[in-house]
Amino acid sequence: MADTAGTGVHPGAILGIARFFHDPRGSMRAMLDSRPREARLLAYAVLATVILLAERILRLMAEAEPGTDMVARVMEQVVSLIFFLPLVYYAFAALGAWIARSFGGEGSWLEGRAAFFWAALVSAPVILAAGLAAIAAGPAGLAPDLLRQGGSIFFAWALANCYAEAFGFPSTLKVLAVIVLIALVPLGLVWALTST
Repeated sequence: MADTAGTGVHPGAILGIARFFHDPRGSMRAMLDSRPREARLLAYAVLATVILLAERILRLMAEAEPGTDMVARVMEQVVSLIFFLPLVYYAFAALGAWIARSFGGEGSWLEGRAAFFWAALVSAPVILAAGLAAIAAGPAGLAPDLLRQGGSIFFAWALANCYAEAFGFPSTLKVLAVIVLIALVPLGLVWALTST
């Protein structure tokens, strides 16, 4: 199908997501080769957010106490995710592109956004599945937290593949190591502040 927002041919988001699971860098390359414009990238960010919203709503329903005002709780999630998370995605994509370029990456700012938003979109179903598995496991024990963390780990791996391809890095593992180190800095600061 022709992409009206770009000059290339778009392979389709669903097929691209399916391809990501057996050829992550090829999926990212195909998406970049379709020359996405900003409108399509924003659609990817919003679609990823909607899938995450579904996981949050299901988790709220599973964990709700009797008498909880579910309409208010759901509306809080809608406002925080649908309206603000895409803006956060843009900020993180800009930061990621800046870091990748400072490490010698050859991608553009648009390719940085494409990499971040594509990683968010391909990770959203995994995060949804992990969230559903956590709900099924019940609130007791470490299993729900570990299952939810599995979605975050998958996102980091997807982001490493997407940034490696978009910015021309030969090693996905090195990109993943940088992502993990960057993610650990705020966690270390929080731990240092709370342990004093």
